Amino acid sequence: MGFNWVFLNPIQQLGASGSLYSIADYFRMMNNHDDQGLWTLFAPDAVIVDGGEGTEMRGSDEIRKWIQKAISGLNLHMEIRDCKEQGDEWIVDTIMTGDFKASPARFEYFITQRGDKISALRVEFRGSLK
Repeated sequence: MGFNWVFLNPIQQLGASGSLYSIADYFRMMNNHDDQGLWTLFAPDAVIVDGGEGTEMRGSDEIRKWIQKAISGLNLHMEIRDCKEQGDEWIVDTIMTGDFKASPARFEYFITQRGDKISALRVEFRGSLK
């Protein structure tokens, strides 16, 4: 086909579940501002811990409300700096920019997947890069 290069992204590596689509889709949808699609990536009994806000959300309804409150309308964009699997969890190191006071800032995501859905997500604020 004439290609002389191959793009490899660490988030495309398969973990214990055999699928990382929901994790990759989470970051793709965040960058595309697809707030409606984000909540569908989570298992019905998923748990989100927002370390920066000090809040915990359980289940589809609370997750949908969190996305509307904490993500929608902030024009967020994430650059993935690193991604590694540790046990049954993926750790994704990001730089986030957008319409929030600390932008640009470093955030770390700790994500567990069950089947093809995200079952747990914890996000930790690691500091502003201003």
